[in-house]
Amino acid sequence: MAIVNVSLDTATRQTVLTINGILVPSTDYMIESYVFDGESFVRFSYTIENDLNGLKERRQFFLPDPSSDVAAVASLDERGFASKVLHNDDKAKADTVDFLKKNRDRS
Repeated sequence: MAIVNVSLDTATRQTVLTINGILVPSTDYMIESYVFDGESFVRFSYTIENDLNGLKERRQFFLPDPSSDVAAVASLDERGFASKVLHNDDKAKADTVDFLKKNRDRS
C-alpha cells in the first residue's frame, strides 16, 4: 500500500507529487477518480525520466485495475505499482541501426 499526495499551489501553479511522504521527481502524473453505473474507479499513473551515463530512460508507473490480468501478470513493486518502459535510448539506438542496415541491404 502507498499513500499518494498531490499538492498544488494555485498562485504559482506549481505541483508536487509525493508517495509515502517521499518527493517523486516525475515529469507528469495523472490521478482520476469517478463513479460510473454505481461502480467506483480510480486511475493513477506517473512518469519518471532517468539519465544513466548520458542515456535516458522514461518509465511509467501505474496502478493496475484489480480486476484485470495486468495485476496478476505484471510484477508489482512494494507500493503496488506496475511499470513499463516508454523510452530507452539504448533500444532506440539499436532500432535505428537495424533500420539503417535493412535499408542498406535493399540497395
